[in-house]
Amino acid sequence: MKRTVAVLAALALVSIGASAQTVDRFSLPSARMAALGGPHAASVSGVDAIFENPAGFISDETEFSASALVFNPAGPVFDIVSMLVSGGDPLADLTSLFDDNGRLYLQADILGPLAFGYAGKGLGFGLYNRTVTTLNAASLMSVAYSISEEFLLAGGYAYRFSFGERQTLDVGVMPKGFIRAAIEDTKSLSEVVDLASDPTALLGSPFTMTSGIGFDVGAIWTFDESLSFGLVARDAYSPAMVTSYADYGAFASDPGSGTSAYAVVPADLSLGLAYSPRFELLDRLGADLLVLFDYVDILDLFSVIPRNPILNVRVGFEATLLDILALRAGVKDALPTAGFGIDLEAFTFSLAMYGEELGLDPGSRPVFNLLVAFDFKY
Repeated sequence: MKRTVAVLAALALVSIGASAQTVDRFSLPSARMAALGGPHAASVSGVDAIFENPAGFISDETEFSASALVFNPAGPVFDIVSMLVSGGDPLADLTSLFDDNGRLYLQADILGPLAFGYAGKGLGFGLYNRTVTTLNAASLMSVAYSISEEFLLAGGYAYRFSFGERQTLDVGVMPKGFIRAAIEDTKSLSEVVDLASDPTALLGSPFTMTSGIGFDVGAIWTFDESLSFGLVARDAYSPAMVTSYADYGAFASDPGSGTSAYAVVPADLSLGLAYSPRFELLDRLGADLLVLFDYVDILDLFSVIPRNPILNVRVGFEATLLDILALRAGVKDALPTAGFGIDLEAFTFSLAMYGEELGLDPGSRPVFNLLVAFDFKY
């Protein structure tokens, strides 16, 4: 136990001391995690352990993911749907979607169909692809846009230490590799609208290729099979190489002509608790209840400009009935989350709605998201 804590502390110090430029974390949308307030350090949930805590690979239950299709739009989604139903043109009426401070955030995040994974009996691995389109307007004259395609390959191992009949300590590590191709730039709103009307013109935008390797490491201590404490360092150390090109044409004609720079994926050191209460009434109803509580991104407290600490608190509740219906709710970024999942044998259909805070303080720039998922897990 002391050795595990020492390793995690050393990794945290390495991450704090890193001075290279940073790139966004390579996370993938999950209906279950979104409805529960995000990934949880002490949760053991099949292939989701790839993104929560590699120590969860030791679970006695195995899960295999053959594929998935997840659509995760963010921003004023219902306003856009209402506009389409009424016969309006969201592209032409973008200004009506701006908030009172003259800002707009839109994102379409699609996972799949590549979502191949396995977790259980101490082993876990996954191969995923993700397509993300983002529009982030600070004003009418400053609109940042990005279109990216990402691939993630991860695989790890977990080992269990038993202490008597009631206590276990699971320790896991997961190396991974990732690659991201992105077209991104910042222009005025009118210029972005012109680009959207002629998508081929987007190929003239600056183009970047990001690739790297890294690993996650974590531990889960369980008492009496009902109470667990988890500690995980996601992207404990994940260096990357970012190569920039004038446009996609420059990359296609000569991949070696780009300008490269070292970068690092920011580490996420998180601490969590999971509690599964046992009640006779729940057993009779064939129901299971799970309560989750986490404090995530602890290293952010040492940032030059940290987020409000309350934004790093995550809470999740999940009630599973007869292993078929799962009802979920939670809190993320001081905003509510909720959703459900239905196991239809051939696939699982899930829906989640959740809030996300883009600012540094609660309520400064909240965005609400919708997530629809078809998971082929067995």
